[in-house]
Amino acid sequence: MEACFLPTDLLVEILLRLPPSARRRARLVCKLWHDLVAEHTTEMQSRAKVLLWHAGSAAAYLVGTCNGLLCICDNRGERTGGTVTLVNPATGEKLSIPPLPGAAQFALNYHCQKWDRAYSFAYHPTSGQYKVVHVPCSFDRVCDYDAAHVLTLGEAAWREVPDSNGKRCNLHAGIVSVDGVTYWVTDGGTARIVSLDLDDEHVASSTMALPSLPDKPDDYNLTEVDGRLGVVLRSPSGTREAWVRDKGKWICRYVLRCKWQQIPRPYFAHGEYFLKFEGRLLLYVYSRKSGVVKVSRKDEGRLVAKMKDDSYGSNYQTFAYVKTSEPLGVYDGTK
Repeated sequence: MEACFLPTDLLVEILLRLPPSARRRARLVCKLWHDLVAEHTTEMQSRAKVLLWHAGSAAAYLVGTCNGLLCICDNRGERTGGTVTLVNPATGEKLSIPPLPGAAQFALNYHCQKWDRAYSFAYHPTSGQYKVVHVPCSFDRVCDYDAAHVLTLGEAAWREVPDSNGKRCNLHAGIVSVDGVTYWVTDGGTARIVSLDLDDEHVASSTMALPSLPDKPDDYNLTEVDGRLGVVLRSPSGTREAWVRDKGKWICRYVLRCKWQQIPRPYFAHGEYFLKFEGRLLLYVYSRKSGVVKVSRKDEGRLVAKMKDDSYGSNYQTFAYVKTSEPLGVYDGTK
């Protein structure tokens, strides 16, 4: 039975008056509300686009995107811990994030270029909350955090995550947030995947094994595929494999058999297609098929971007972006 007894036209008018974040939560009430929001709001009708970000020479680094909002970290700013800012490109609004707790002790080393790698930007689909996560890590003899920290947009202070001590992140493997959970891989010893539930902000007591053990710490990275956790593995022969976590098991879904081909980070599965860098300058898309998708040098994709500089594809990051009218002012915790 539907959970709504209002006339449809009146219900649509009410839903359109809600802010975008509230409309996304309203979709969870029932099938009718889900369909009405999808049919009558522009952000649900807009198809996500691929955002290509040059990470090699950027003045600021893109941590992640959620529902059209960008989380950007300025590693070269004077604020220690990196200066984290949220931006809505569609409205031009910006929102500064409070500095990370304890970052003042690294004041003499503010020039470090890796602060962005320790952050993740996430959206919890049930609560409708946006959260910025800083994982436990150590790098460049500058940053040394033994616990994870979380900031909820609209609040003024970071919180330390219980039970996250001793689970330091291998920053080479990246951090991904999928369906309200943030994942990272432990640094040192046997690599294991740690999961942080952003609802109760607790780290799971058990960790997850990778599909296979890589030869080197930088031979793999986490990713997201269709709302599921994924891992990209790179072998010395040049083969790239993308594995997806499904119903508690790892399933190999993509295989690239040429060392000149690269699977973009952190986002490569885009709707009915997947992305692939080739050589220095070319970005291709290929149709996704059922079963394992295998691509060799002979397979022809569709060229969608050609970089103008002399950088390799590994200097670029790819993200999903959809235009939104989401206001950032409502999340200003200083007001």
